[in-house]
Amino acid sequence: MARDHPNQSLSALLAESGWSAAELARAVNTLAGKQGVTLRYDRTSVAHWLSGSRPRSPVPDLVAAAFSNRTGRPVTAGETGLERPAAVPFTRIEPGDADAVLRLVALLRADVDPAHHAGLAAAAYQQAVAPQPVWRPASFTVPAARGPARITERAEVRTLEEMSVLFAGLADRHGGAHARSALALYLADDVGRVLSRQAPSAVRRQLLSGTAQLVHVLAVMTADAGYASLSQHYFHAALALAHDAGDRDVYSITLRAMSVQALRLGFRAQALRLVEEAMNAAGPDMEPATQAFLLNQRALARAHHRQDRAARADLEAAQAQHALATGPPGPFTMYTSAGLHYQAARTLLVLGRTHEAIHGWEISLLERTPDQRRTSALTLAALADTELGIGHLEAACQHWSTFLDLYPYLHSVRARQALVSLRRGLRIHHRHPQAAATLERARAALAVSSTRPVRNRPANP
Repeated sequence: MARDHPNQSLSALLAESGWSAAELARAVNTLAGKQGVTLRYDRTSVAHWLSGSRPRSPVPDLVAAAFSNRTGRPVTAGETGLERPAAVPFTRIEPGDADAVLRLVALLRADVDPAHHAGLAAAAYQQAVAPQPVWRPASFTVPAARGPARITERAEVRTLEEMSVLFAGLADRHGGAHARSALALYLADDVGRVLSRQAPSAVRRQLLSGTAQLVHVLAVMTADAGYASLSQHYFHAALALAHDAGDRDVYSITLRAMSVQALRLGFRAQALRLVEEAMNAAGPDMEPATQAFLLNQRALARAHHRQDRAARADLEAAQAQHALATGPPGPFTMYTSAGLHYQAARTLLVLGRTHEAIHGWEISLLERTPDQRRTSALTLAALADTELGIGHLEAACQHWSTFLDLYPYLHSVRARQALVSLRRGLRIHHRHPQAAATLERARAALAVSSTRPVRNRPANP
């Protein structure tokens, strides 16, 4: 099918590869022949593609494969410019998928491409989606090399670790929508290059695990930007990479994050199932910090199912395991006391223990550092809503006021939802001077935030 402008993407790939049009045509013909397809393309065929025509399937995939072989990096059919955006499907990446890395690169590049991003961002969260298998150690999709790790390989492992800490910190300082596309672009540029090379087995596991962690962080940021379906894609990709790495901790932590998202969107049964799968995947030898992290989420999921006794038992077990945790600082190695108290307070509230929940959130808030604006703001919002619910209007207004001090720094759909909740809860108290002043600040903040690149609500209808 013809289009109105030259194929600049294909032209750039030809330049990168150093191929002439005739050489590309021969490479495509050769690949097709190996797959039982007879093609007789020549340089004039490639000239037509460069001018804007698009060949039928499976030619775009063959062109992408030819460039992948030539450049030594994954090239997707969408990157060749030979497919229409609507013809590029994005199915879930599952643990054990042999082409998980290639499909992740395609997803990342679509995410950072405005022509494709809109469709990805507009999709709805799928309640029934579940990873398969839950846990089964797999062989690597790229053969591991023998021998000791090179300095550059060790440096790449360290870089991935640093990037996880950096972007997780940015998300907590400014919200998930801040720098989200920068992380997607970083991964799109680097993940294929890093994971397509051979490396010693131990290094390869570390590279896969480090990439899984970064993709997990991207999934969390994407959810906080309001793109629930797209974040699902990234969570599944993180599972696939952690599965190939044999990393039970990252795998189970990602399932736990998926449970959090499902519960937040109102899918309680799915949330409980996911966190149960996380517990099973983590295995009997999980670190105390990981066990506390999982137990605290299962307590909340069980409380929402009115399994009060089981929820309380999980809370007590989480606290006991947290006391034993000795892991180093990091988003995948340490469960902070502030996080423990925040999550436990949510469970206590569902269990009807309101004053204990308020106390837990107060402790959590005291243990937050000044740069943890997002989590501090969400804790303040929870406190304000709960205080208002038991008739403590002035206390609620004080918490909302501090929340509004932090809000201008945040690009977060959850923070915006909290702001909307603020206005809704205080509207009936508009004659109260403190409430009226808080409402006016909220109105001004909401007007300013309407121009930010954050969805007004999660992408679930």
